[in-house]
Amino acid sequence: MVHVITSLTRPVAPVRIATAPPHTGSTHNSSSSASTSSAATSPASTSPASTASATTSSASTGDAAADFRALFSGTYPATTGPSTADTPPNPTPTAESVFGPNPWVTNPTGIGPNGPYSLNPYYFATPQTAATVAQMVGGTVIQANSFTPNGGPFQQQQPNLMVQLPNGSCINPGLVASFYTHGYPQSYINMMIASEVQNA
Repeated sequence: MVHVITSLTRPVAPVRIATAPPHTGSTHNSSSSASTSSAATSPASTSPASTASATTSSASTGDAAADFRALFSGTYPATTGPSTADTPPNPTPTAESVFGPNPWVTNPTGIGPNGPYSLNPYYFATPQTAATVAQMVGGTVIQANSFTPNGGPFQQQQPNLMVQLPNGSCINPGLVASFYTHGYPQSYINMMIASEVQNA
Protein backbone atom coordinates (compact mmCIF):
# COMPACT_ATOMS: atom_id res chain seq x y z
CA MET A 1 0.00 0.00 0.00
CA VAL A 2 1.46 3.40 -0.99
CA HIS A 3 0.78 6.50 1.02
CA VAL A 4 1.20 9.83 -0.79
CA ILE A 5 1.99 12.68 1.50
CA THR A 6 1.02 15.87 -0.27
CA SER A 7 1.05 18.25 2.57
CA LEU A 8 4.78 18.07 3.05
CA THR A 9 5.78 18.73 -0.51
CA ARG A 10 6.32 22.33 -1.64
CA PRO A 11 6.96 23.53 -5.11
CA VAL A 12 10.59 24.46 -5.52
CA ALA A 13 11.19 27.71 -7.33
CA PRO A 14 13.73 27.47 -10.03
CA VAL A 15 17.08 28.98 -9.08
CA ARG A 16 18.60 31.26 -11.66
CA ILE A 17 22.34 31.38 -11.68
CA ALA A 18 23.82 34.54 -13.13
CA THR A 19 26.81 33.92 -15.29
CA ALA A 20 29.38 36.54 -16.20
CA PRO A 21 30.13 36.99 -19.86
CA PRO A 22 33.15 35.10 -21.01
CA HIS A 23 36.39 37.01 -20.26
CA THR A 24 38.33 37.07 -23.51
CA GLY A 25 41.73 38.60 -24.18
CA SER A 26 40.46 40.62 -27.11
CA THR A 27 37.94 42.51 -24.99
CA HIS A 28 40.61 43.35 -22.45
CA ASN A 29 43.02 44.49 -25.13
CA SER A 30 40.41 46.69 -26.75
CA SER A 31 39.66 48.34 -23.45
CA SER A 32 43.39 48.85 -22.75
CA SER A 33 43.97 50.09 -26.28
CA ALA A 34 41.11 52.55 -25.97
CA SER A 35 42.50 53.95 -22.75
CA THR A 36 45.96 54.23 -24.28
CA SER A 37 44.55 55.98 -27.33
CA SER A 38 42.61 58.46 -25.26
CA ALA A 39 45.67 59.17 -23.16
CA ALA A 40 47.70 59.83 -26.28
CA THR A 41 45.15 62.27 -27.63
CA SER A 42 44.56 63.99 -24.31
CA PRO A 43 45.88 67.61 -24.28
CA ALA A 44 47.26 67.08 -20.81
CA SER A 45 49.66 64.40 -22.11
CA THR A 46 51.44 66.88 -24.45
CA SER A 47 54.43 68.37 -22.68
CA PRO A 48 55.26 72.10 -22.99
CA ALA A 49 58.77 71.20 -24.20
CA SER A 50 57.48 69.20 -27.15
CA THR A 51 55.02 71.98 -28.01
CA ALA A 52 57.80 74.58 -27.95
CA SER A 53 60.02 72.34 -30.05
CA ALA A 54 57.32 71.92 -32.65
CA THR A 55 56.69 75.67 -32.73
CA THR A 56 60.40 76.44 -33.12
CA SER A 57 60.75 73.89 -35.88
CA SER A 58 57.80 75.40 -37.72
CA ALA A 59 59.14 78.92 -37.33
CA SER A 60 62.62 78.00 -38.51
CA THR A 61 61.20 76.19 -41.51
CA GLY A 62 59.19 79.28 -42.38
CA ASP A 63 62.26 81.53 -42.07
CA ALA A 64 64.35 79.24 -44.25
CA ALA A 65 61.68 79.29 -46.92
CA ALA A 66 61.49 83.07 -46.75
CA ASP A 67 65.27 83.30 -47.07
CA PHE A 68 65.23 80.98 -50.05
CA ARG A 69 62.53 83.03 -51.79
CA ALA A 70 64.47 86.20 -51.01
CA LEU A 71 67.37 84.88 -53.09
CA PHE A 72 65.22 85.34 -56.16
CA SER A 73 63.41 88.52 -55.13
CA GLY A 74 66.54 90.64 -54.72
CA THR A 75 65.72 91.47 -51.08
CA TYR A 76 68.11 89.08 -49.38
CA PRO A 77 69.59 90.85 -46.33
CA ALA A 78 73.11 92.11 -46.89
CA THR A 79 74.26 90.86 -43.49
CA THR A 80 74.06 87.25 -44.65
CA GLY A 81 76.38 87.80 -47.60
CA PRO A 82 80.00 88.85 -47.66
CA SER A 83 80.44 92.25 -46.07
CA THR A 84 82.08 94.95 -48.17
CA ALA A 85 83.73 96.20 -44.99
CA ASP A 86 85.67 92.94 -44.83
CA THR A 87 87.13 93.45 -48.30
CA PRO A 88 90.35 95.45 -47.98
CA PRO A 89 90.90 98.23 -50.53
CA ASN A 90 93.97 98.29 -52.75
CA PRO A 91 96.90 99.21 -50.48
CA THR A 92 98.52 102.58 -51.07
CA PRO A 93 101.95 102.03 -52.67
CA THR A 94 105.05 103.19 -50.82
CA ALA A 95 108.59 103.82 -51.98
CA GLU A 96 109.75 100.72 -50.11
CA SER A 97 107.03 98.51 -51.60
CA VAL A 98 108.00 99.57 -55.14
CA PHE A 99 111.77 100.05 -54.96
CA GLY A 100 112.88 97.90 -52.04
CA PRO A 101 113.92 98.67 -48.44
CA ASN A 102 116.49 101.34 -49.43
CA PRO A 103 115.19 103.51 -52.29
CA TRP A 104 117.84 106.22 -51.73
CA VAL A 105 121.52 106.43 -50.88
CA THR A 106 122.03 106.81 -47.14
CA ASN A 107 123.49 110.16 -46.10
CA PRO A 108 124.89 111.48 -49.42
CA THR A 109 127.46 114.23 -48.87
CA GLY A 110 129.50 116.84 -50.67
CA ILE A 111 132.71 118.56 -49.70
CA GLY A 112 133.60 122.19 -50.04
CA PRO A 113 136.01 124.80 -48.69
CA ASN A 114 134.41 124.62 -45.26
CA GLY A 115 134.33 120.83 -45.10
CA PRO A 116 131.69 118.17 -45.77
CA TYR A 117 128.00 118.90 -46.00
CA SER A 118 124.89 116.80 -46.42
CA LEU A 119 122.87 116.51 -49.59
CA ASN A 120 119.19 115.66 -50.02
CA PRO A 121 118.85 111.83 -50.31
CA TYR A 122 115.83 112.20 -52.62
CA TYR A 123 118.26 113.20 -55.40
CA PHE A 124 120.37 110.09 -54.94
CA ALA A 125 118.58 106.94 -56.05
CA THR A 126 120.13 103.56 -55.40
CA PRO A 127 120.97 101.40 -58.45
CA GLN A 128 117.84 99.31 -57.85
CA THR A 129 115.59 102.40 -57.76
CA ALA A 130 117.19 103.83 -60.90
CA ALA A 131 116.77 100.54 -62.77
CA THR A 132 113.10 100.30 -61.76
CA VAL A 133 112.32 103.84 -62.91
CA ALA A 134 114.21 103.25 -66.18
CA GLN A 135 112.00 100.23 -66.78
CA MET A 136 108.88 102.30 -66.03
CA VAL A 137 109.65 105.01 -68.57
CA GLY A 138 111.68 103.06 -71.10
CA GLY A 139 114.97 104.85 -70.39
CA THR A 140 118.60 104.08 -69.59
CA VAL A 141 120.50 104.57 -66.31
CA ILE A 142 123.48 106.93 -66.48
CA GLN A 143 125.71 108.66 -63.92
CA ALA A 144 126.01 112.42 -63.53
CA ASN A 145 127.14 115.02 -61.03
CA SER A 146 124.00 117.10 -61.01
CA PHE A 147 125.05 119.36 -58.12
CA THR A 148 128.59 120.01 -59.32
CA PRO A 149 128.46 119.65 -63.11
CA ASN A 150 131.38 122.00 -63.72
CA GLY A 151 133.70 121.00 -60.87
CA GLY A 152 135.06 123.83 -58.74
CA PRO A 153 135.56 123.99 -54.99
CA PHE A 154 132.50 121.85 -54.29
CA GLN A 155 132.58 118.14 -55.03
CA GLN A 156 129.98 115.42 -54.70
CA GLN A 157 131.03 112.37 -52.78
CA GLN A 158 128.44 110.23 -54.62
CA PRO A 159 127.24 110.66 -58.21
CA ASN A 160 123.59 111.01 -59.11
CA LEU A 161 122.08 108.09 -60.98
CA MET A 162 119.85 109.52 -63.71
CA VAL A 163 117.47 107.96 -66.23
CA GLN A 164 118.02 109.12 -69.78
CA LEU A 165 114.85 109.07 -71.88
CA PRO A 166 114.73 108.03 -75.55
CA ASN A 167 114.65 111.74 -76.56
CA GLY A 168 117.96 112.35 -74.73
CA SER A 169 116.55 114.28 -71.76
CA CYS A 170 117.03 113.03 -68.21
CA ILE A 171 114.90 112.61 -65.11
CA ASN A 172 116.06 111.93 -61.57
CA PRO A 173 114.77 108.50 -60.41
CA GLY A 174 115.26 109.50 -56.78
CA LEU A 175 112.67 112.26 -57.22
CA VAL A 176 110.31 109.80 -58.93
CA ALA A 177 110.67 107.50 -55.91
CA SER A 178 109.77 110.42 -53.63
CA PHE A 179 106.33 110.59 -55.30
CA TYR A 180 105.53 107.42 -53.35
CA THR A 181 106.06 109.05 -49.94
CA HIS A 182 102.84 111.11 -49.83
CA GLY A 183 100.19 108.37 -49.64
CA TYR A 184 98.92 109.05 -53.16
CA PRO A 185 97.13 106.27 -55.07
CA GLN A 186 99.01 104.68 -57.95
CA SER A 187 96.75 106.34 -60.52
CA TYR A 188 97.78 109.80 -59.29
CA ILE A 189 101.46 108.84 -59.11
CA ASN A 190 101.27 107.69 -62.73
CA MET A 191 100.07 111.16 -63.68
CA MET A 192 102.98 112.73 -61.79
CA ILE A 193 105.51 110.48 -63.54
CA ALA A 194 103.98 111.25 -66.92
CA SER A 195 104.25 114.97 -66.18
CA GLU A 196 107.89 114.55 -65.10
CA VAL A 197 108.72 112.76 -68.34
CA GLN A 198 106.84 115.30 -70.44
CA ASN A 199 108.58 118.28 -68.85
CA ALA A 200 112.08 116.77 -68.80
